[in-house]
Amino acid sequence: MHYRKSVFRSFAMVTQLGLSVMTPVFLCVFIGYQADVRFGTKILVPMLILGVLAGGRCAWLLAKSTMEQERREDEKLRRERMSRSTRTGISKPKQPSRVHKAEGQQNLEEKEADERWNG
Repeated sequence: MHYRKSVFRSFAMVTQLGLSVMTPVFLCVFIGYQADVRFGTKILVPMLILGVLAGGRCAWLLAKSTMEQERREDEKLRRERMSRSTRTGISKPKQPSRVHKAEGQQNLEEKEADERWNG
């Protein structure tokens, strides 16, 4: 399930990345061309450079937010796995050892016997 989700997210990111980069470039080229035709300026090249920079910024922000989202989801999955594998904190009390109890009883009986002899 996680794999399929990751594949679709990657496909959506590639598509969105292409649109995010190309839209500012085409928009700035269009504005620069229109300004050149109507006003006789030579602003197309600076607008192209501005569009490329804006597209690069959009790509950077998109990649950064996607990586942050994937990191949060991986952290969430890791916490869920840890919560399933760890104990709940409730455990049975430790049962007294039969060996130690027998030794303790034996020592008690020896003490009583010593007290009887000593008096």
